[in-house]
Amino acid sequence: MTRKYPLLKITLYSSIIGLFIPGFTAIVLTGFQSLLGKMGIECAAATKGIWLSTTIIAICLPFIFDRKIIKTRKRKEYRVQKLLPVFNLIEYTSLQASLAALFTDAETLCYVSDGQNGMELIFTAWLSLPILIAISYAFDYRSKNNTPTGAGLP
Repeated sequence: MTRKYPLLKITLYSSIIGLFIPGFTAIVLTGFQSLLGKMGIECAAATKGIWLSTTIIAICLPFIFDRKIIKTRKRKEYRVQKLLPVFNLIEYTSLQASLAALFTDAETLCYVSDGQNGMELIFTAWLSLPILIAISYAFDYRSKNNTPTGAGLP
């Protein structure tokens, strides 16, 4: 059985990278939090806003990308494969930030200096990898069952 798209394979490569450099996206998230702070938004409010927006992105983005896969015809398969690493990065970062809300609160991240600040983001980055792989598997499954006219789709 051949794969119509090697989406899972691309995500596994992205996950290997994400396994070894989870701090990079944590730095991006804390940098964005600092930028919001420089704009006058209180740290805890900025963190809660980031959590809310990344949760919405993490929920909506797979559906948007799935629609992209369904609409893609055979002559455009390369576009889906080129967009997948971008999807993986955005979804990985969004899952990382939104999962952090389950393990800590905004006040702890902003005002407690116990030497652990940001470790939750690294932990949740690792937690987001299996979720990202499962989403990519679902994409692969849907793309295998895709027909040019979209007939037979659930």
